[in-house]
Amino acid sequence: MTEQSPQQLEGRLNAQREVLAALLAWAMRQPGSDFPDALDAEQGVQDHQEDPGVLADSAFAIEGAAAREMQILLERAKAIRDTA
Repeated sequence: MTEQSPQQLEGRLNAQREVLAALLAWAMRQPGSDFPDALDAEQGVQDHQEDPGVLADSAFAIEGAAAREMQILLERAKAIRDTA
C-alpha cells in the first residue's frame, strides 16, 4: 500500500467512525438493548482517576485517546439513533 497523507488517513478514519456510529445506533434501537450502558462501562479512563502528572507516559496517552474515541462514537451513535 502506498503512503497516505495525513488528510487521507483522517478522511478514512472519519468514514470508519461514521460507519461504526451507524452500526452502534442500529444496535441501540434493538429492543432491550443495553449497548450504551455496556460501552460506558468499557471506558478505561475516568475523570476521577489518579492524576498521571504533567508528563503522562505513552500507555496512559493511548488509553486516554481510546476512551475519548469511544465517547465520540457513543455520542455520535446516540445522535443518529435519536434522529432516526
